[in-house]
Amino acid sequence: MEKDLISDRIGKRLRHYRQQLNMTLDDLAELTGVSKPMLGQIERGTSNPTVATLWKIASGLQVPLTAFIFENPSLKVLKAEDQPLFREDHNRFEAHNTYAAPGISLETFRARLHPGCAYVSEPHGLGVIESITVFTGTMELEVGPETCVLEKGDSISFSADTGHIYKNTQQEVCEIAVSILYTNAATSKNSI
Repeated sequence: MEKDLISDRIGKRLRHYRQQLNMTLDDLAELTGVSKPMLGQIERGTSNPTVATLWKIASGLQVPLTAFIFENPSLKVLKAEDQPLFREDHNRFEAHNTYAAPGISLETFRARLHPGCAYVSEPHGLGVIESITVFTGTMELEVGPETCVLEKGDSISFSADTGHIYKNTQQEVCEIAVSILYTNAATSKNSI
């Protein structure tokens, strides 16, 4: 996808979700913590949001991040080289989106935490559940005041409405699968 096509798609989807919820740009700015002018630019397709900005918007709307990017086909093979790649923490955190679709409240990622990784994830929103399974290596997960050490084969699920940090303090790459389940608890104006 070309950059301008992605910006247009993100803008159209953002407008669609906002209008479905009968929200103004002011309402959406308050809900997401993203400024009204920035939201307007994104809706018009004149600004391509950063991953962090798109996460804030997706979290506020309680939709998967990739709902702004993908179509919803009935059957789709997503080859490894075609999976959208997000990099953070100076490229020490890599996440490949393996499933997301508009209108579906689940998205999945496969991720790599390189040695020294300390990726800080913003809260995803009220009622969002995150589940992680470790396939190789060891990771530390900080959720609020709690820290868990997960090794190969270990899994964890937690409420992702608080900030959390993925860490790799070991010398080998840690590979994980992440599933994020969004609820509709915070998607109506009346529940906020």
